[in-house]
Amino acid sequence: MKQLLQSTLFGFVISIILSCAVVSADTQTPKISDVEYKRFEWANNSDGQKYHHLLETRLPKELEYFTRMTATANINDTPEKETIIPIAVDMKVPPYDRDCVQAFLLIIETGSQVGAPLKKHIFKLFDAGTHALEIPAKTIELQSPPFVFTQPPKDTFESLDSSFKLVDLTGDGILDVWVKFGYAVVVISFQDGEFREIFSTYTVPGALPDPAYVDLDNDGTYEIKIPYSIRIEGIPGAPYLEWMSLYEWDGSAYVLNNERFYAENNDFLIHLLSEYNYQMLRRGSFTRQREIYSFYLGLVFHYRGNSGMARVYLEWVINLGTQDDYIQAAELLLKKLRPHLK
Repeated sequence: MKQLLQSTLFGFVISIILSCAVVSADTQTPKISDVEYKRFEWANNSDGQKYHHLLETRLPKELEYFTRMTATANINDTPEKETIIPIAVDMKVPPYDRDCVQAFLLIIETGSQVGAPLKKHIFKLFDAGTHALEIPAKTIELQSPPFVFTQPPKDTFESLDSSFKLVDLTGDGILDVWVKFGYAVVVISFQDGEFREIFSTYTVPGALPDPAYVDLDNDGTYEIKIPYSIRIEGIPGAPYLEWMSLYEWDGSAYVLNNERFYAENNDFLIHLLSEYNYQMLRRGSFTRQREIYSFYLGLVFHYRGNSGMARVYLEWVINLGTQDDYIQAAELLLKKLRPHLK
């Protein structure tokens, strides 16, 4: 999956640098007004170039650094503000036709005393795998949503919109860095005295809403909704199965809590059942298609606490399915259900 992401994300990560779109949310934190965003008209603007030497690597002649935006705000526990800079490493090609090789998020801070040394934190967001550049950085490995086993089709990895936003997601009074590029989401947060990645995943929203953060219960912390359109391979014209994963902050990490999302979401369950029945009537019992729909229906019923219905669909997958990922996941879920079954 890592190689897939490297190849499919190759053409659009540069959009991190080109856009500073606002991310929608149900509520806004007061600290958003303290953030100063800057956008540079040209890649060779001196205000953007002055940060490139901090990556400490001289690029081959065919490559160049590229920066089009920055943000300045206080995102840690010190009184001073930090500067956040997305930086791409591009092939030297004509404007508006750039090929991204690697992409980074740079955070720089100064000490509380005048003349204190500059501190920096570098996260590698993307690597196309075409150039072995020795740029010291913390590598972020994009994760797949749990219980999603289909690989995203290559034609879905196109830059629809990208955003770089500072918002207090964890409710600790410190702004976090939300980065959304194409079909990937990464969150960088100051936790336990250091900047670290607290959430990263790829997603294919399709007909579903884009990835978003939202405070569902107005408790001051944001949940993250990650949509995914699951493609059914091997059946031309088969519709994408819509799926949604919900993550919530537990004080140290974002953890999956789909039980909360699906427990009372009758519209989603009705749509899934309707699509399942329609496809079975229209196409007959194609095992591969029915296997995928049956697995996710069993999973939804499991999240809703309906053990009997969950068992019906999961046992079908185990007994008649052909794909190991779905069969093994169904067996694992069924083991959790058996203590509650009569």
